[in-house]
Amino acid sequence: MRVLLIGSGDVGNIGSFFVDALKSLGHEQYFIESEYIKDRSSLFHKIASRLIGRRPITYWKTNREVRETVRRIRPRITLITKGQWISPDTLKQAKNEKTCLVNYATDDPFNLNVSSSDLIEGIPFYDLYVCTKRAIMDEVQQAGCQKVVYVPFAYEPKLHFPERPSAGEEAKRFSSDVVFVGAADRDRLPIMRKLVAGPWQLNLYGGFWNRDRQLKNYYRGFVLGRDYRLVLGGAKVCLGLVRRANRDGHSMRSFEIPACGAFMLAERSDEHLEFFKEDKEAAYFGSDEELLSKVRYYLSHEAERRRIACAGYQRVITGKNTYQDRLATMLQYAKELLK
Repeated sequence: MRVLLIGSGDVGNIGSFFVDALKSLGHEQYFIESEYIKDRSSLFHKIASRLIGRRPITYWKTNREVRETVRRIRPRITLITKGQWISPDTLKQAKNEKTCLVNYATDDPFNLNVSSSDLIEGIPFYDLYVCTKRAIMDEVQQAGCQKVVYVPFAYEPKLHFPERPSAGEEAKRFSSDVVFVGAADRDRLPIMRKLVAGPWQLNLYGGFWNRDRQLKNYYRGFVLGRDYRLVLGGAKVCLGLVRRANRDGHSMRSFEIPACGAFMLAERSDEHLEFFKEDKEAAYFGSDEELLSKVRYYLSHEAERRRIACAGYQRVITGKNTYQDRLATMLQYAKELLK
């Protein structure tokens, strides 16, 4: 089946995972990179973006390429990951070409910090909206999409597998007691400030931690690819936090941490409890105090920590939790609409 995929092909991005998955599933696939500008912090981009409604300067080029490609190859299915900068007019023209439009919603489209008016106004044009969070499903349907389903995040076996830092400089760089990989959201700052007061080594990776006066000394930059795997493999406790502004019940890390054989201490949520048994395949917390207590406990109980990490790893790799599995599920939903 001919499938057009639109998304980011950056390392560690779901778009790149789906490219490989489509090949493995035997589909004729075409890919359009929707993130042309890698450095949006430049003064030129900021000025140009503001002049065109805070859109990326490649907005028109991307939408033109989507329209021309759909018209030329006539895909049976067009799968868009997020689609923040795909205009409603582009979606409307794609529908006129009889392609089944599918959105894989990696973020909450109604969270304006990570969304756009294009994304919200485009919802009615999609034939299928695949949500990674149950909390947004009713609103997506109310916004005009008739078929809304829930499909969780996953892991990529070629990237997410157990690997520990070797001795020497690698171990020095990547080893830690507690690690968190993710952005410095405002609601995450208070608990991290409490964590740094503890008698353990905390490493923080991701955006904006260096902007906080108290946490900047624990900031270690960004990690991708093998470095990301080594960060998880070198930590005794890996924190799994959800984004409240995104109405997450779980995140990409929820599967990536166990898939890398690491011990996960995550926020207690219905979705996390659905995926991993508490204190057997993952550990959970529901308050700042419980988080601090659990960190102290598991840092001093290595055997139990390793046993839980091993069980979590087995649950992930034997439970059809790869992005190829997720893609197969989505394509099956789309095929039913094409009948």
